[in-house]
Amino acid sequence: MRKKIAIGLLSGALAAGLAFAGPVSANDEIAERAKNENLWPAPGRDLSLTRHSTLKDINKDNVKNLQMAWSQSTGALRGHEGQPVVVEIDGKPMMFFVSAWPNIVQALDLSNPDDPKAIWRYVKETDRDESAVPRACCDVVHRGLNYADGKVVFHTLDGFVIALDAKTGKEVWTVKHAYPEKGETITGPTLIAENLVIAGFGGDEFAARGRLTAYDLATGKEVWKCHSTGSDKDVCIGKDFNKANPHFGTAGKDIGIASYPTTNGGEWKIGGGAYWAWGSYDPELKMIFWSTGNPGHWSPSYRCGYKGDDLTHEKCNDGTYDNKWSMTTWARRVDTGEGVWAYQMTPFDQWDYDGVNENILVDMEVDGKEHKTLVHFDRNGFAYVHDRTNGTLLRAHKFVTVNWAEKVDLKTGRPLKVKKHSPFAVGVNTQACPSAMGGKDQQPCSVDPKEPNLFYCPTNNWCMEDEPQKRTHTQQGTVYVFANVYMYPEKPGTTGKIKKFNVLTGETVWEIPDPYPNWGGTLVTDGGLMFYGSKSGHFRAVDRESGKVLWERKLASGIIGNPITYKIKGKQYVSIFSGLGGWIGLPVTAGLDMNDKYGAIGATAMAKATRLDLIPQGGSLHTFRVFD
Repeated sequence: MRKKIAIGLLSGALAAGLAFAGPVSANDEIAERAKNENLWPAPGRDLSLTRHSTLKDINKDNVKNLQMAWSQSTGALRGHEGQPVVVEIDGKPMMFFVSAWPNIVQALDLSNPDDPKAIWRYVKETDRDESAVPRACCDVVHRGLNYADGKVVFHTLDGFVIALDAKTGKEVWTVKHAYPEKGETITGPTLIAENLVIAGFGGDEFAARGRLTAYDLATGKEVWKCHSTGSDKDVCIGKDFNKANPHFGTAGKDIGIASYPTTNGGEWKIGGGAYWAWGSYDPELKMIFWSTGNPGHWSPSYRCGYKGDDLTHEKCNDGTYDNKWSMTTWARRVDTGEGVWAYQMTPFDQWDYDGVNENILVDMEVDGKEHKTLVHFDRNGFAYVHDRTNGTLLRAHKFVTVNWAEKVDLKTGRPLKVKKHSPFAVGVNTQACPSAMGGKDQQPCSVDPKEPNLFYCPTNNWCMEDEPQKRTHTQQGTVYVFANVYMYPEKPGTTGKIKKFNVLTGETVWEIPDPYPNWGGTLVTDGGLMFYGSKSGHFRAVDRESGKVLWERKLASGIIGNPITYKIKGKQYVSIFSGLGGWIGLPVTAGLDMNDKYGAIGATAMAKATRLDLIPQGGSLHTFRVFD
């Protein structure tokens, strides 16, 4: 079967104008396309998620002449967190993109790059599950599709993973991957690695039990499945798991069960830990890297197995009830899913510091030694640097204001929590920074691999008051939060900042404050520029050395998308979605009461404070180039 798939992929690659020696995998195809600076072949441009382009036609000198070339409606109103891909098929430049719910896919022929031609449009019409919309915890967002082996691969909010023929838009295969009735919805994206499509889902706030599943790219057949909670077998833990760092947790103890209370037949069964955002891949190590979400509900005392006088903040943080493997960065073997190493950022989470943010793969010198590193900016406010071969923790610096922990102990890997800022007891209100939306949510950073320690990151600058509540049910598929959360700006008038941050020293090189949240990702180019968008709708180009804003344009709606760049017929283009949404935009897009400060798990207070109710909805893709 593997041989047939490889031959099929090779044929598809050759038809697309690529040449390889010997059997080829889908990631070989993506990597080869990534070498062509004119393309944007994957969600993060490459499988390392750098979001870096070597293009420099648009640069610091001429970016002032950047103008709109064309725009296209996505067909949906809200929730545009993703980005298009741009590839060549039979020598023809093509762009593919997908909207938020109901997940409309469009294919554009870019042969005339200033006037693209729509080739086909697809939206799944059958077996749709409208119940996914209210079960999407934090808006009906979509983070993008993939292209490989002549297929456009994407997902739907209501749980389907679908492969389409890239030339015709016809279905090649469809699988049901997530089940809204169990609290599972897919916001993605999926990851293509080797000849596999790897998919997670969201739903921690609906008591979903997280898992990651790999499907055969050619057929859609399931290849492996690994859960986030449960027995070592369910979690796919091998005998050499965490060999270099046994203090992170080892095989043989079923810690994915033992670190939860035994109530309700085992709290791990509704233990959260969903893989709902970004995955990356190292083809040399043959390992995928993906992080998991929070352990279900936000009333932490119910996730601790101690009783009576022992049910205290101190006892519940002694390591016994860490709620593995929520809030965890995983390294897994791509062919089997077997866990190589795993590191839990926030053991026994008390804040909803959902750990799913992207893992960016770069190589850098640390303390005089070259390392293959993984960099992870977590919601909890710490930027982690690991040796990605074995998980060893090399750095953990605060990149925003953090008061819930003094620091992360590099030897043990554990944060030193501050009781004063650690919500625990039911009915007791506790202040903490950052807020539950994190020092950074899913909005991705970018990095130039030539400067691997310097990252361009959108950050949230909010704190919160968190009051755990009594748990009233344990039903999967039903809202499962049990906390009153009030979020507010750390500093009045500033809710977002773009930062250039040194992950080795912990130094902020420069920052750009914004009265509106920065909920979209960044793009860094060899033209000396960094691009990003604000919830206000302003799309900006920044001098990456000084942090000076060199150009901006107000777009039709708030921006939560991620910019891309590509080049056709000698002209460089930059594209980005607008379309208000995401957790912070949900009070507006869902029409919630803006006076309910606890609405959308605290988002209404922030939306009201930043006047997001004045930002219109409407999803569009905007494309710019320099005009002489």
